[in-house]
Amino acid sequence: MNSNRHCPVCDFKKVKEIRKFNFTLFDKHPMQNGYMVAQCENCGFIYADTNVTQITLDDYYENLSKYEDKTISTGGGYTIHDKNRLKSAAEYISSKFENKEIEIVDVGCAIGGLLEQLRSEGFSNLTGIDPSISCVEITQSEKKCKCYHSSLFNLEEKFGKYDLIILSHVWEHILDLKTAIKSIEKILKPNGFIYIECPNAMLYKEIIHAPFQEFNTEHINHFTEESFKNFFGCNNYTCIDVGNRVIQIASGEDYNAVYGIFQKNLIDVKYDIKFDSNILDSINEYLSKSAVWYDRILSKINSEINNNECIALVGIGQFAFKLLNSIKENNFSGNIQLFDNNPLNVGKKIDSNEILSGSSIVDQLKKSKVKIIITSLIYQDEIKNGINRKFQEFGLEIPKIIELKLNEII
Repeated sequence: MNSNRHCPVCDFKKVKEIRKFNFTLFDKHPMQNGYMVAQCENCGFIYADTNVTQITLDDYYENLSKYEDKTISTGGGYTIHDKNRLKSAAEYISSKFENKEIEIVDVGCAIGGLLEQLRSEGFSNLTGIDPSISCVEITQSEKKCKCYHSSLFNLEEKFGKYDLIILSHVWEHILDLKTAIKSIEKILKPNGFIYIECPNAMLYKEIIHAPFQEFNTEHINHFTEESFKNFFGCNNYTCIDVGNRVIQIASGEDYNAVYGIFQKNLIDVKYDIKFDSNILDSINEYLSKSAVWYDRILSKINSEINNNECIALVGIGQFAFKLLNSIKENNFSGNIQLFDNNPLNVGKKIDSNEILSGSSIVDQLKKSKVKIIITSLIYQDEIKNGINRKFQEFGLEIPKIIELKLNEII
């Protein structure tokens, strides 16, 4: 069937539909209507088929960026796992580029952690670009790197020309990759290089942190080594290297990332697309495993909560967006309260329910009979222990906490 969004890799318009995802989101969030996960019939690429515009997404990342808060962000190297991830990438880049005087720019640099690690590897000509003014200011003041405030789509030649452009965990977020690569090339030297890194869709099935976690409101492109080669081949680049590396997320759990280095050709080179023949089976296995876990979660919730009880969800992120939608579809009629420790989420509303600070949970819940669902799966123990401590400090009875870890519900 024809897609709303042409394939980001090869621009083909016919797709095979895989699965529809619905979310219950912050009021006025651009992905309110969810999207269909689809596979391009020409190259096999897996992506979110949505009619959301790039301008709307740009506004979201500029105004609601989570990467500017050092306490909850990645990209700055302020936690040991994030620092190790950035250090590993910098060491790899250093191994491929002996000349430490080359001009390097990190587009979507967040708060400059990779630039800092590249400096430690001996590179001296380092620049960042980011759509968040707060990220730019932190990169300049704390990482001591030149940094420009700009959307990926508004790059200008006055920002300079670079031998190497870094796109680290950026490309999975971009709706219009065709326009994005043209914008990138405004600041790429002839025959210059691009280093790119994204979550590895081929290996989603190997490590599942939460059911359906990889199909969310932020990651709308799902790359593999083959789709990297197809995308850059279609745009007249030569593949220098591709591979997978295991990184650790903030919780310390492993995560697979696909990376590649591609060099812009000086002359047009014909490229024949190779269909990504293994990705659909891998994605279907991931979806199947996620569905088993998710169905068990819903069964546990339904068995422990009556339809008209009061519940509190703690940890409002991508899994909560899906779970809230399922709760709504089940016609839950009770009162729902929302809590989160991310200051960028506090005060926002979901279906007119204001997200409250996690620090206020005792004051908010001490007078009501409520059951708590911890919806941040990778931080369940940490959140549960924090809630228990807060209620014990005030000599209050600890509310029923419903945990959703896989090993507790199988």
